[in-house]
Amino acid sequence: MVTQNFRQFGSNFLGPLAVYFCEQLSQQKVPFYFLAREGYFLHNIYNRYQQALGMPDNGQYLLASRSFMFRLLLDDERSYEFSLKGEFTGTFYELLRSRFMISNSTIQRHFDKKVQTTIINLPDDDSKVRQLLLSQAKHLAEIVAPTKTAYLAYLNSLGLNAPSVLHIVDLGYSGTIQKLMSLLLEKPVTGHYLISSKPGMTTFHGQENIMKGYLKQSVTMGDGYVPLDRSMFLEALLTSPNGQFQDVRLSELPGRDFDFYYGRKVNAQKHIHELEQVMAGVVDYVVHAAKHNIGFRQEEVESSLIQHMVKPHMIPRALWHLFAIDDDVAGNGTVDPLQFFGLR
Repeated sequence: MVTQNFRQFGSNFLGPLAVYFCEQLSQQKVPFYFLAREGYFLHNIYNRYQQALGMPDNGQYLLASRSFMFRLLLDDERSYEFSLKGEFTGTFYELLRSRFMISNSTIQRHFDKKVQTTIINLPDDDSKVRQLLLSQAKHLAEIVAPTKTAYLAYLNSLGLNAPSVLHIVDLGYSGTIQKLMSLLLEKPVTGHYLISSKPGMTTFHGQENIMKGYLKQSVTMGDGYVPLDRSMFLEALLTSPNGQFQDVRLSELPGRDFDFYYGRKVNAQKHIHELEQVMAGVVDYVVHAAKHNIGFRQEEVESSLIQHMVKPHMIPRALWHLFAIDDDVAGNGTVDPLQFFGLR
């Protein structure tokens, strides 16, 4: 498949969606932080859209991930309603390894054998796990302290402490990272999403958080809204050159403030040169749309997405290998949406 075909696919699949989302965001006139990893290309696309309009880039890329935030807030029991959500069966050791990304050596160093081998079955044992975590509060605080110091310094370097309200951009849809970021910074956060399940304002531990969904609101996974139910197609392409963000440390190297650590790479990262060609097609599309005042209605964007997400052969075989996402936080490993939805 030649380069031009990669760009053409990017224009066809993501072009209308990108124009629609950029147009909605551009009207907000606030500084944005685009959450990793979907935000990597989204920020680039939005920046080029703004440039084409003669407007300044008012966005920055922000490293964050659910697993990282879970671990960062392990010493804050207010975060447990998110980090202990979902099914899990195994030992306390396995929970710390898979859901909170704590290394084997750290677990061995801080927790005795009895604690490590405690059997856990979530969600039934939610109260039991909370009590176990609280009983280990001293160890947990020691584990997360270096990361928390470095991450707060990183956020400060990006200017996140300055605005009274933080505005983040992500595909959506439940706002978990938004609420955890609000807990960490003790400030209200407004989330700008493509799709949001619970739009509007909610008060969360004293902070008023707002969720906006620009393509669709008030839908949840499994409701039958295809762009959400099959959002794995978007997550596969809207990723970054790196694997999942896992940790940060203050750097000891001269001229460098932080060292960042990432998880394993899936195919989109391994073949980033191909993905960049797809995204170049999206950028071409939004720049052309901005210069010629071309826009799309919500139903037009939905129709285009649904065509690509439900019909076989809409995605060229030469790009099938890029459609793989890591779902390690849920314990599912690598998930292939084409195979999952029977399109290959």
